[in-house]
Amino acid sequence: MKKHFKKFFISILFFPLFAFAQNCYRTEIVTPSPFMGNNDEIFKTSDGRLWQVKYEYQYLYEYYPSVDICGNSKLIVKGKSLNIMPVGSSNSREKAAAPQTNYPVKVVLKPSGCRSYFLADGDLGGVYLLEWYGGYDPSKGESILGELRSYGFKDVFYPDTGSSGRVYVDDYMLSKDRALEKLREKCR
Repeated sequence: MKKHFKKFFISILFFPLFAFAQNCYRTEIVTPSPFMGNNDEIFKTSDGRLWQVKYEYQYLYEYYPSVDICGNSKLIVKGKSLNIMPVGSSNSREKAAAPQTNYPVKVVLKPSGCRSYFLADGDLGGVYLLEWYGGYDPSKGESILGELRSYGFKDVFYPDTGSSGRVYVDDYMLSKDRALEKLREKCR
């Protein structure tokens, strides 16, 4: 009886670890470079999938690291486990299959001579007033992926070019008229 209990206990203890390891695969982070591992950072893996770091602040500064992705929720990089979630794919065949939580918005107006402000058409019908702060500088018509439904600095990904950047969300979910009015105030 004691022998069977021990065998049963060991199988229950190690089965979840074995099952978890079965869902992992190795890939490489191709953008951004360096990969930081901070909350809301969107990154692209060599298989073309887009992911977002959630609730982590690691400051890893890793250039093109080899990583393990387990399920759709864990990233293992340099021995550290980070929470992640899928946000889509830059590969059109995978776009339909990959779950998306951050829907792309499109740059709809980028006035010349207006420092770095631009408008993006929102995922739920509202307009975003954004300010470019670094990385790739988008053009009119390009898509942006990121957690844009709150104010402040955001790391974003541009799936059309496979580039990353940083924007400041000045305002969001505005009407078109209000967005144009606020843009005119910023561009004086």
